[in-house]
Amino acid sequence: MPRRGWVTAASRAVTVLGVVALIGVLPWLSGRSPELSILRARSAEQEATPEALAAIRAELGLDAGPFGLLGHWLSGVLRGDLGTSWISGGPVGPSIVRALGVSVTLMAFALAVALVTAALLCLPTLHRVTRG
Repeated sequence: MPRRGWVTAASRAVTVLGVVALIGVLPWLSGRSPELSILRARSAEQEATPEALAAIRAELGLDAGPFGLLGHWLSGVLRGDLGTSWISGGPVGPSIVRALGVSVTLMAFALAVALVTAALLCLPTLHRVTRG
């Protein structure tokens, strides 16, 4: 691979890591404690007692801080484990695959509509060109 290719690949890798890191620290940047946000998402009726918040903090390892959790998640990704949902407690990988299937279907239909529209828009011009 030429030098320019390596630079491009490295630049893209750094960008992806930066975006992942930014997304990873978003719960701490929101101004609310992550454990309170998780408690509200899991059960809006449950009271936010110090014990409930401490249980969530311990369950998810939130005491490690955003970068500790991010490092733990990245090490799991290298092993093929995309992590566990903070809300449902289920694995994240199958959810991503299901969402990807829906997204690919939507993109395919959008492409089909765009191609049909482009063909219909170009048809009069092609007709004039072929007629002389």
